[in-house]
Amino acid sequence: MGDLAETAALAAVESLTGWWTLAGVDAAVGEETVNWLAADEVTNPTKPADTANNSAANVPVAPKIPSIPWPSDIATLRQMVRDGAPLPGNDLGPVHIAPIGPENSAIVIISDLPDLADADEATAGTSAMHILLERMLAAIGINISDCYRTWLATSVPATGELPDHMLPELGHYMRHQLGLIKPSSMILLGSSACKAVLDADLMNARAELRNVNHDGRNIAALTTFHPRTLIARPAMKAQAWRDLQMFAKRDAL
Repeated sequence: MGDLAETAALAAVESLTGWWTLAGVDAAVGEETVNWLAADEVTNPTKPADTANNSAANVPVAPKIPSIPWPSDIATLRQMVRDGAPLPGNDLGPVHIAPIGPENSAIVIISDLPDLADADEATAGTSAMHILLERMLAAIGINISDCYRTWLATSVPATGELPDHMLPELGHYMRHQLGLIKPSSMILLGSSACKAVLDADLMNARAELRNVNHDGRNIAALTTFHPRTLIARPAMKAQAWRDLQMFAKRDAL
């Protein structure tokens, strides 16, 4: 247990020091190969393998009909989340964490699950993942406090993972939120957010900055790795840095 704790602590320290160096700016090519296709995937041993004879796997899952009317403004949404209302993704754990940031922000940041540190004002913004994300955005001139940060689920399941079967409903609910905020751009962190919002694979979506038409509005969408993946695999920060540079040039595209 001591070795594991020490390893985790060293990984966190490494991830938070020298973003520019860890991003690979000082090296054009890494010497070690990385299995990029496995970069942000989580293996679920209980999930049955897809086969040609598994016809159910080819049937799209329709979003559930809302059990209660969804909020029509962000202030109401935040209050309903805090009150434990039966909104999508708000019943997976005992702690309910509402979206953070200005509701009229031009930039929306979407991840799979909230950081439990943000549940308490005393510890909000102090986690390794938050600090790394803050520095990543600052590197391209974006202040994290100017962004509306939200997540597919506003509570955290005991497993720490979102079940795949929930993604269609959570994506539908997230698009409802985008309709309330009306941003000009968004950053999707990790494979679950990418799949739910864009219905696309993370590695394919990273290839370009996408324009998403939502209710007649074009939203520039960037997909990149979740900060927790970068903390676990610092060598991948070079890839994330290239993603961020693409987002920084979004107005010129």
